[in-house]
Amino acid sequence: MSPFDAYLALLGVETITERLDKEVRNAIAVARYLKSDPHVKKLYYAGIDLANPLVQKYFPKGIGSILSFELAGDEKQVDAVLNHVKVFTYLPNVGDVRSLIVNPVKITHREIPANLRKQHGLNTRVISLSIGLEDADDLIADLKQAIGSAF
Repeated sequence: MSPFDAYLALLGVETITERLDKEVRNAIAVARYLKSDPHVKKLYYAGIDLANPLVQKYFPKGIGSILSFELAGDEKQVDAVLNHVKVFTYLPNVGDVRSLIVNPVKITHREIPANLRKQHGLNTRVISLSIGLEDADDLIADLKQAIGSAF
């Protein structure tokens, strides 16, 4: 590793807790919004389930910044949401400082047999998010306008 690369790695390690704390706060805010949106059929994120003793025991600082949700519409509406986001980037990475959005059935889970996807509730209406460091209100507004454009 070059000296500059080592410096960048060290800088990343020194600031990781600050970044993760903000990403988790953002994910909680986004999850709360999605839970209240009438066009969201199901939310996959235990981070807002405060009554769950396992969350309290094993994740006292938050469950993380990755979440998924199932849209109540059809595949065309999912595509519309993916095409109308402006803050989110369509990219199948996780843990980035930027917020990312993806349809896992078409990208990351496309090679998993359909019967296994169905068994685990993964269908073409599921959208996954990796929440980054942007302002939570901007992320929510972006999802709100994208979902609104699809319905």
